Amino acid sequence: MEHMHIKELPALRSPTLLMAFAGWSDASSAATTAASFIAQEVGGHRFAHIDSDIFYNFQDMRPLVTLDERGMRKITWPSNAFYACRTPNLDHDLVVFLGVEPHLQWKRFTQIVLHMARRLDVRIAVTLGALLADVHHGAKVRITGSSTNAELGARLGLRASRYEGPTGIVGILNNLFRDENLPAVSVWANTPHYVNVSPNPKAALALIERMSDFLSLAFDVSGLVAGAREFEEKVDQALASNQAVRDYVEQLRLRSGEEEERGELPSGEELARELERYLRERRRNGEGPPAGGAPGGKD
Repeated sequence: MEHMHIKELPALRSPTLLMAFAGWSDASSAATTAASFIAQEVGGHRFAHIDSDIFYNFQDMRPLVTLDERGMRKITWPSNAFYACRTPNLDHDLVVFLGVEPHLQWKRFTQIVLHMARRLDVRIAVTLGALLADVHHGAKVRITGSSTNAELGARLGLRASRYEGPTGIVGILNNLFRDENLPAVSVWANTPHYVNVSPNPKAALALIERMSDFLSLAFDVSGLVAGAREFEEKVDQALASNQAVRDYVEQLRLRSGEEEERGELPSGEELARELERYLRERRRNGEGPPAGGAPGGKD
């Protein structure tokens, strides 16, 4: 397919597609940090990428110049890459997509992503996001979820999103997956709007822990746990010198203990088991999305 470059299409077993985009849907880089961590933990290798030329305004998002070990200049362009992650302990594999929300031609961009999902015979798509919210940095990170698939949402205890207003590439993709009968779930971390720190290790850790349940995969998160603890301590230190902000943040802390967390994503093994039951029933009923082209070759 035009604008898609495939080094070698991997032979994967009905993979789950996990996606995260830097930009509007990635407050404090929590979503992309989580997806990148998962890809590395599972030993993902990059096998395809989407050209950046037609999808970005490089006056708004300029390429980065770095120097290599020899002092030579290197240009880094916005990256949209697919990583194959084999999970032999499960009956399916994982594909991680790490990208940057494009500026232009969203319809063409999302069709390229859908084309790859078809070729890989993806069984379910999961998009990660993070948003700025009125939440306390010391509270448990609120993880909300939704699904554009009514049956899947009901099975997993998720409601359809009630949001109205401007949307990002994650919202466009989820609607496209719905229209193409590809089950999809969107999972979001709520990050404190008064903390301008990127990445936010605490929010990333919360997403990773939920994905550990959802994907039935175990990850070593000890480094992130330490980072989350240090994050809280540094925010506390920064607030110590500003009484007005500290008073406001204290109000958020009190409120966080009283609010019902609507749309909270269920956790635990039961979530993963219910997802597997739903997907098995779809396969038995012949409701899965049609498979794409055979593995191998290039588009």
